[in-house]
Amino acid sequence: MTIKPLSLLAVATVAVTLSGCATTKLTPPATDFIGSVPADYNAELMTFNDEPSTGFHGGNMTYQYTPENALLTVVIQLQNARWSWNFDRRTVEKELFPHACEQFEAPLAAGMGLRYWYAGSGGFVTQVLTSATCQTLGYTQ
Repeated sequence: MTIKPLSLLAVATVAVTLSGCATTKLTPPATDFIGSVPADYNAELMTFNDEPSTGFHGGNMTYQYTPENALLTVVIQLQNARWSWNFDRRTVEKELFPHACEQFEAPLAAGMGLRYWYAGSGGFVTQVLTSATCQTLGYTQ
């Protein structure tokens, strides 16, 4: 059996397409947030960096925790470079911050910051969510 050049091209195209679906570690946007958490939280939060990507609202979601400033960045990257995000930072904050305040209440109270980064066309970064922000917005007791 011989493989025709067109078949090789098709195989190569599929391989490149499939490899493009995996979320790669991106360099997060700069921030002026400086926080610190106890060593046990740092160790626990570092495990987020090893979590596999998951699907989320038309993209892939990964976590990047930076222990130097105790900042957890939730990275949501588009699956296709031709797609773009069609909503804004305030909408995301209004929808996701209450859940994040509840889900991450203890690490936020310990000094961690959390932000969402929608990477890709039309992308943006939310403000850094802190325990104080959660209290101000009435999302925690």
